[in-house]
Amino acid sequence: MNILIVGNGFDLSHYLPTKYDHFMVAMEAIENWDLSVGEMSFDDLFGSLYEKENYFFRYTKAMYQTDEAKISVDQIIELKQHLKENVWYQYFSDHVRQVRTWIDFEKKIEEVLNYFTKLFEKITDFYNKDNNLELEVKTSISNDAISNKFIYLGERACDALSCVKILEKKYYKSVRDSNGYREFNYTDLKSKNYNYFISDKYIKRFDKYDFYMVENSIGDLNESLNNFIDIFNWYLCLICDLKFKSAIDDSYISNYDKVYSFNYTNTYTKICNNNRYVDFLHGKAGVNQNIVLGISDLKSESLKNIKAYGFTKYHQKMYKNTDYIFLSEIINYFYSTERKVKSLEDEINSYLDNPSLSVDVYFRTMFDAKTRDYGVLKQSSEEIYNIQIWGHSLDQSDENYIKEIFSFNGEFIQQRCNIIVFYFNNYAKFELLNNLLSILGSNLVERWMKNGWLKFEPNPNLIEINNIQPVDLT
Repeated sequence: MNILIVGNGFDLSHYLPTKYDHFMVAMEAIENWDLSVGEMSFDDLFGSLYEKENYFFRYTKAMYQTDEAKISVDQIIELKQHLKENVWYQYFSDHVRQVRTWIDFEKKIEEVLNYFTKLFEKITDFYNKDNNLELEVKTSISNDAISNKFIYLGERACDALSCVKILEKKYYKSVRDSNGYREFNYTDLKSKNYNYFISDKYIKRFDKYDFYMVENSIGDLNESLNNFIDIFNWYLCLICDLKFKSAIDDSYISNYDKVYSFNYTNTYTKICNNNRYVDFLHGKAGVNQNIVLGISDLKSESLKNIKAYGFTKYHQKMYKNTDYIFLSEIINYFYSTERKVKSLEDEINSYLDNPSLSVDVYFRTMFDAKTRDYGVLKQSSEEIYNIQIWGHSLDQSDENYIKEIFSFNGEFIQQRCNIIVFYFNNYAKFELLNNLLSILGSNLVERWMKNGWLKFEPNPNLIEINNIQPVDLT
């Protein structure tokens, strides 16, 4: 059986702008677009990248009908509003230099949740000794008499939480009153002087006490992530709708019995132009999108206690009903077949151990049938699985899937499996091997490579296969 597993690098190998950078640059272009100019084109979205990624976009425009990609003024207005209101987009826009890949994107979500955990734990500790919470959050500890009335959190954490509206960043001008005391005049004008405050909308006040509505704050973050996914889905639909200028020779990817995609796009089926079913493990873009975009797990007990599972991939997969079964169906089939083979083998041996049964027509007929079944199942159980991985980072975020892939050729699953990992360049190969060693350990990886079960090969070059010539960017 031939199996293909694809990640984001598969789309990039086909010159589709699906990197994190591509998405953020396009969204920034929409944010800053002058509506009086009218609709936006493909060049308007990505033109700022044409110098930096000249090679990539010359082939994008050579392969796809990019001139047909248009965004109407009404769409631009709607997107501008969504981008302005979405706290996650604003956070990533503010930290754009710290995020290079979609893996980094997931790590930044986890970082914000960790900061939120620290804040919530400090709020909980505060309420254990006081009835009313001081909304101002200090970034450095002072030694004055009222210092114990405040919550303290580092500048980096406060900055992140203010981006996602859990904290408010208030700017001020420092002045002296008539008695010479310093006071703050808060203003909407940004400056280098500011303080952080817990958002008042998450505080419920009673006569003698107040409390922090954590379900509301974490719920708002979750809803905003879902809205961000809607924005991302719109972008992916724009990319998915790009039509080829001419048919692509699909010989390099057409001979697979099973395809698993960690992407949200329909690139494989569009190239092959067939109805072969693809398992979209993290969901699929489209009108009825079920995109999974989140973190691997909740590491904080506080987040578990407030049931913040909506940020995890496994919750989203189950909730959105994605094709998350992966190789378990093959593994289960292997176990089931092995049990049947062993059972038939025992029955056949039992028959052979009793020669007197050979003269019985009934038993002889049954023996022949079981022998045939045994042969078919035995051959099935000895089938070789050839798995090719194209464009997946093999990062910790998909650790469970990676361990599932490498569960073959082992003590419990002796089924023969050969794996080829495609890589873009030598640096990518270096990183892929690093990631495998981190997840599987050196002993397992070395054993697979020594036995020839695991190989690294350069990506198939569809440019050479299809003799595609780059075009000038104008």
